[in-house]
Amino acid sequence: MGTGLNIGIFAIGLLLAVAAYLAYRRTTPVISSRLRVVLTVLRVLSFALLAFLLIDPRYVLRSDREEPARVVTLIDRSASMTLPAHGPPSLSHRARFEEASRIAGEIGEVVTSRGGSVSDVYFSGGIHTAETDSVLPDGQGTDIRGSLENAFKAHEGDNIAAFVVISDGVETEKSLVRRPVPPVAVFTIGVGDTEAPEDVRIRDVDYNSIVRAPSRSTIETTIEYSGDPNAPPGTIKQVKLLLTTESGETVFEKDTLFVGAQREISQSIPVDFREPGRRQFRLDVVVGGHDAEPENNRRDIVIEAEKAGVRVLIVDLLPTWELHFITDLLRRDQTFDFDLVSITAESPSLAKGKTVEVSEFLNKLGDYDVLVLVSLNPDFLSGRTAGSIKRFVLENGKGLLVLPAPSSLFERPRAWNSLADVLPVKGNPPFRHNLQYTSVRPGAQAINNPITVQLAPRLSRTDWQQRSPLLGYYTPLIPKQGVEILLETTDARSPALVYHEVGEGRVALVSAGPLWRWKFLADNNTVYDELLSRVLDFLARGDETERFVLKTKKNVYDSGEMAVLTAEVFNEKMQPVTGVPVRVEVSRVTGETEVPLDIFPMLRDGADNTRFKTTLPPLGPGRYRIRGEADLPGRTLASEMLDISVSEVSVEFQRVNQDRSNLMSIARQSGGVYFQGDDIAEMIDRIPLEARIVETTSEISLRTSVIVFVIVLVLLSLEWIIRKRVGMI
Repeated sequence: MGTGLNIGIFAIGLLLAVAAYLAYRRTTPVISSRLRVVLTVLRVLSFALLAFLLIDPRYVLRSDREEPARVVTLIDRSASMTLPAHGPPSLSHRARFEEASRIAGEIGEVVTSRGGSVSDVYFSGGIHTAETDSVLPDGQGTDIRGSLENAFKAHEGDNIAAFVVISDGVETEKSLVRRPVPPVAVFTIGVGDTEAPEDVRIRDVDYNSIVRAPSRSTIETTIEYSGDPNAPPGTIKQVKLLLTTESGETVFEKDTLFVGAQREISQSIPVDFREPGRRQFRLDVVVGGHDAEPENNRRDIVIEAEKAGVRVLIVDLLPTWELHFITDLLRRDQTFDFDLVSITAESPSLAKGKTVEVSEFLNKLGDYDVLVLVSLNPDFLSGRTAGSIKRFVLENGKGLLVLPAPSSLFERPRAWNSLADVLPVKGNPPFRHNLQYTSVRPGAQAINNPITVQLAPRLSRTDWQQRSPLLGYYTPLIPKQGVEILLETTDARSPALVYHEVGEGRVALVSAGPLWRWKFLADNNTVYDELLSRVLDFLARGDETERFVLKTKKNVYDSGEMAVLTAEVFNEKMQPVTGVPVRVEVSRVTGETEVPLDIFPMLRDGADNTRFKTTLPPLGPGRYRIRGEADLPGRTLASEMLDISVSEVSVEFQRVNQDRSNLMSIARQSGGVYFQGDDIAEMIDRIPLEARIVETTSEISLRTSVIVFVIVLVLLSLEWIIRKRVGMI
């Protein structure tokens, strides 16, 4: 209470005391002086106590108490903890979760007997707060580091001596950068066999989730076999690959063998798509003989057969490494579909793409959105072919991309001159190729063009330029009027990437390279992929490019996997927008019915990145629809809907042996130690269980004191009784 208010209350109390004195100075009837003094004192004391209570005085008590050291035990409750603690199921009935619970109980007894306290926390993808008796090992997804972080926050302020993690150590969160562990020693106890059992599993499945119809696509799968450690050399393990449709129809079937020390088999599975539509497949590996975990022998696959968003035709008649990298990018990006014009059908880069014969080029060109010219032979660009390409750009509004390579357009004078009208630069071919290390930087229009605006900050950094030189560039090239220079060489200021709109179409030309060298740099090796995909996307759609692009890395996730979504938002000038709220709404789809589940915010993916990102929590098996919204000034921008599926196949059983190296890494990083389940006493000996002295304070408000209130009542009551007895009513 303020000092001024206290002075005011004191003054009022003083006035009341004066009033009490004046009230008993003359009385009717007249009373003795002694009795007058008694009544005056009673009233003054009553008024003084009331004023005292209005000031609200408080009494502070200070004391010290001893807080015991606390050990927080994190017990893994993910589905993989249903696997045997030791050996195959036929020899052991105790599950890892039972073993972990037993160890946690023993830790609690020992710590308590030594004067400490214990808190049990269950975790899978996050910490679990249910009652111990109701906890089951059915969690999907395992995130040890994230759970440690959450447990540390939940016990903030406690006298934590150590964290103890009891787990098989297999984390399902796949991240290049691991989260740091809390600033408290973490001791880890591993359950489950450390050596991999004899197990066959599907390690990877790679396919285009969007294909065009009619077409043939390829599903690439890798099967891994951990082997039988007791098997003699030359042992054969027989497996069968089986791809079936949702209705049970067999699409592909093949018997294959693991022989001797062979531990991996890769298989390409061709699938025909005759009509548009959503098709769901199931890939199974049928194992002959013993298999430790059949749960990891199945994957669900969903492919949408439709016209791809961007169809690309690549002309590379003398294939080089450029073809390998650009086709690898197009295979992985759901946005693109590509075919190839080549004079050889044996090029290693033709896999997964369809070959178009040179003789069919003119008939097929109109079916595509972007034409990419890499290497050419002297006869390819005849007058008729050049005329078709110019109409493709000028009249049909399509895109043309020219890339540098041996025997490229830069080195073919006749071909160059036949397309000179649509190219963004001019000069006298053949152009000289300066074979020297060349760094590039953003050009004058880089920050205003959607192709390079997001990469410009990274490409402007001196450290990036120093470690990213290309092998050379073509010169001299003179940009035409109105052309946008997006990249230029740092020394000669020669154009490296130029873009312009001509007629109804768009043309981009890269004169420095090869750009695929950037695939081997840092920054997660994304510069090449981001630049090429943006070039192709913008050449294909121009101003029709979506202003809110929502993507996910794949369209089918295993149970327990966390779907990662990324988004890009652009304004009317196709410049990236970052300082706006962005969110996604997730709905569950059952038949024709959508049931909204939750809304998740999207945050910037780094300070120098304009991309937004969010990670969804593990979803149950089923089909989900995702929509994004961005609140731009004056309007809300919506993305196209995105469908994903979650399989009944659990990510928890992809690896079945204990990941001891991960548990050891967590312990070592925090200053703790890794132990087996029979080393509990030794582990607790290493935990400092010293209690700490904590100063406590407690505050007593006299206003709420019953004693003071009773004293006031007694004083007023005595005054009233005396007045009544002497007739002063």
